[in-house]
Amino acid sequence: MFERNTSVSTMSAQVARILGTRIVSGEFRPGDSLPIESELCQAYGVSRSTIREAVKNLAAKRLIEVAPKVGTRVLPFSSWNLLDPDVLSWRLNAQFDRRIVEDLYEMRQCFEPRACCLAARDGTDEDLEHIQRCYADMISMLHTPALAASAETEFHLAIIAATHNGLFVTIGGAVKTALRVSFALTQKSPGRQPIDLTPYEAVLSAILARRGDEAAEAMRGLLELSRQRVLSALDKAPNGP
Repeated sequence: MFERNTSVSTMSAQVARILGTRIVSGEFRPGDSLPIESELCQAYGVSRSTIREAVKNLAAKRLIEVAPKVGTRVLPFSSWNLLDPDVLSWRLNAQFDRRIVEDLYEMRQCFEPRACCLAARDGTDEDLEHIQRCYADMISMLHTPALAASAETEFHLAIIAATHNGLFVTIGGAVKTALRVSFALTQKSPGRQPIDLTPYEAVLSAILARRGDEAAEAMRGLLELSRQRVLSALDKAPNGP
């Protein structure tokens, strides 16, 4: 179920991933109690300290709550730290369906166009050069899908970083996770096409010209095309809806 490793922290992270996935997939529902410590030790073949660290990790992500005389209970969905990269990754891998795709793109449409506007307005010359380099990487790696996907992710993150808004950068971690899982899905899609760079070029050109409104509008169009690409891949997936 997980790879054996002599590092307690690594083993606890793997146990946290397994339990977290079981929670976000609905196997453990809000209000349910997790198995007691000794049962988890036996189930995963690890020490009590490993289980305790894993439970502490999940509690920090607000998936569970540990209370005296009550034990470890799953918290309601509204309490979960949904922008935590681990929680988001577990959710995406457990239930990558149309609903979560739509939720993700609604979230991205709310802040990435604004990020483009701020990057055009507030980004330093170095910031804009970095965005341009990421776009150049996308071009050079276009026919190596995994590398192109990585460059695409860095393009989006470079724009977000150029806002110099700490909250935007935090949300950028969720974007990175979403892009990684989306890429894994589109890679499996029959008839997959290379990334169309035209909308990216439109975003880049507007930011470099410091035309914030134009950059925001270009990003809205880019995200809509991306949403359609992911949904199409989802529909063609063997276990798709």
